[in-house]
Amino acid sequence: MERRRLRELIAGPPPDPERVFFTSLWFKGHNNPRYAELLPRLSRLDGYLFTTSDERVVRGLQYRAFRWSRKARSPALFALANRRYKSMFTADNEQLAYFAGPAVSDVDDPTFSPREVRLMQRPNLAAYVVTADRAGRRFQSLGVEQPYHVIPQGVSLSSLRQELIAAAAARRRPGEVVVGWMAAFLLSREDRGGDSSLYNVEHLLELWDAIHVRLPQASLWLVGGASERIKARVQGREDIVLFGRLPREQALATVASFDLALYPRTEDKGILAAKVAEFLGLGVPMVSYDYEVTENLRETGAGLLVSTPREFVDAVVQLGEDEPARQKLAAAARRAGAALDWDVLARRYEELLDHYLHG
Repeated sequence: MERRRLRELIAGPPPDPERVFFTSLWFKGHNNPRYAELLPRLSRLDGYLFTTSDERVVRGLQYRAFRWSRKARSPALFALANRRYKSMFTADNEQLAYFAGPAVSDVDDPTFSPREVRLMQRPNLAAYVVTADRAGRRFQSLGVEQPYHVIPQGVSLSSLRQELIAAAAARRRPGEVVVGWMAAFLLSREDRGGDSSLYNVEHLLELWDAIHVRLPQASLWLVGGASERIKARVQGREDIVLFGRLPREQALATVASFDLALYPRTEDKGILAAKVAEFLGLGVPMVSYDYEVTENLRETGAGLLVSTPREFVDAVVQLGEDEPARQKLAAAARRAGAALDWDVLARRYEELLDHYLHG
C-alpha cells in the first residue's frame, strides 16, 4: 500500500488505472493487527488514512468525531474517489453505498445485521473475504449471493527478531514455566469496555489462582494495557508479570517465549481470533475452551480443548508438568502456523484483488 494525502484526491495527478482505492481510520500504535500486517503488503492499494493520536483520550475523541461525521464526510470523499478510481478495497461495508465501481470487502468482524446484509447485496460488491467459512455460509443463508473467500487471521513471522526473543527469554527464572495471554486491553468488569470478553481478564485471573496453587513453578505473563483496577488486583504478586502494551515486534517476541498460551474467553465470537493465529504461528501450544473459533486446535493438534473451568485448570497443570507433551503440541502449532504467515496470506489476497478488480 502507498500512503496518499487526501489533497491528492482533489488536485493530484491521475492515478494508474490499476491502482485500488482504500480509505480508513488508522489507529496509531495499536491498529487492528489484521490490517496493520495485511495492508502494507497489498501493493496495488492507494491508502487515504485518517490517523489518530496515540494518546488514549484524544484518540477516543477522534474516533467519535470520525464516526459522527461519516454521513457528512463520505459523499464528498467518495465523489472525489469515484472520479479517480475504478475499483476499491474496503474493510468497512458502509463504504459500499458510496463507491460506484467494483469492490472487494474484507469482513473480519461481521455483525450479520440487516443493514450489513443489504450493503453486501449491492451490485458493486464483486466478492468478499471472511476469516472463517462459517461466516461466509451464514451470509449466504441471509441472501448475500456474491462469492466469498476465506483468508484467516495471520501472524507476521518476518517481524520476529532474535535479539528481542532473547531479551524476553532472559526474564525467565530457572525452571520457570511461562503461561501467557495477550490482548490490547486487560480490563475488569467495572472498567469501561470491561463487559467485552475480548478484554475482560477476570475469569483468566480466577483460573490462574487455581492453577498456581497446583503449579507453583509457573508464572503468568500478560501483554497488553492493564487498567488501574487490574494493576491493583495483581500488585505484589511475583507469579504475575504485567508487560503493558508493547510495540508489535516486541509483543510477538514476548509471546514467542511463552511455554503455553491460554485462550480463556468465556464466549464463542464465532470468528477465528488473531490471537489464535499468532499463538499457532509462534509455535506456542494452547489451552482453550471448546469453541468453533478454536477449531483449528482440534484440526491441527496444537492445543487442548476443554469444556469447564475445572477441566481448564487440569489441562494447564497437566501440560505445565509435562514438557514432552508441550513440545509435541508446539511442533504441531509451528506446522499449522507456517500457512498463516502474513507473507503467504497477502499473496493469496493480491491474487483475489487481481481476479475481481482487474480480471
